[in-house]
Amino acid sequence: MKSDTDDRPVAIITGASGGLCSATARALAARDYRLVLMSRSGCAEIAAETGGVGVAGSVLNDEDVGLAVETAIDRFGRLDAAIFGTGRHSDVLKNYAMPEPPGVTRDSLAYDPDYRREIFDIPWPAWHDDYEMMVVAPMRLARAALPHLLKSGRGAFVAISGIEAGQPRAPFPLGPTRLALQGFIKLLADRYGRNGVRFNAIAPGLMESGANEFHPDWASDIPLGRIGRSAEIGEAIAFLVSDAASYITGQCLTVDGGLNRSLGL
Repeated sequence: MKSDTDDRPVAIITGASGGLCSATARALAARDYRLVLMSRSGCAEIAAETGGVGVAGSVLNDEDVGLAVETAIDRFGRLDAAIFGTGRHSDVLKNYAMPEPPGVTRDSLAYDPDYRREIFDIPWPAWHDDYEMMVVAPMRLARAALPHLLKSGRGAFVAISGIEAGQPRAPFPLGPTRLALQGFIKLLADRYGRNGVRFNAIAPGLMESGANEFHPDWASDIPLGRIGRSAEIGEAIAFLVSDAASYITGQCLTVDGGLNRSLGL
């Protein structure tokens, strides 16, 4: 392990080759974080842009995730934050030749009683694959990163979730797996809070990175009247891992333009 006299914080970001996670890399680089960026492709472009280190690997593989953590320790001697990001539920369904769902509209986001999708047409293996991607994979990163987050004294873990964690909706039938992830986030926050490590999730709403999945009417039920920008999620994650959020743990921060407006805490 490198003996490091540089006190700038270090973060790992998975799924960092594009979208929300590359925006997060830019936000953290602007705050002087040193970065290890992991994706199947190796993140060469965003690593070069942010001065980070790219690692090729899959979040579904223990050895690959371990390599990303080892890279952070070998190169920088520490790890202060780990951010988990990965693909979409729709990517899982594509592996099973599922028919394309209807476009997401204002009505289908607002519980249209005439909206129909046969949930039980989804094959059981797709449910298992989605759970592996959306729940087990972030736990895999948390387990690998935890010993080093504990040593940091300011460790923070953030998993990118989705608005289905707050309210499952028929257009996203695999979405309730997000609820399981949030349960684990709360367990980890409870277990390791006294050790100085914070665990949170973030729930993006309808974002520009997935706009091709939405019907043109999508924005009519969002109070801010637009989809979200990737940079806005990056800034929110940068806040959650920062000392400014030092009293926030076990939470799921919803960043959706007001689409979900529950009064419950």
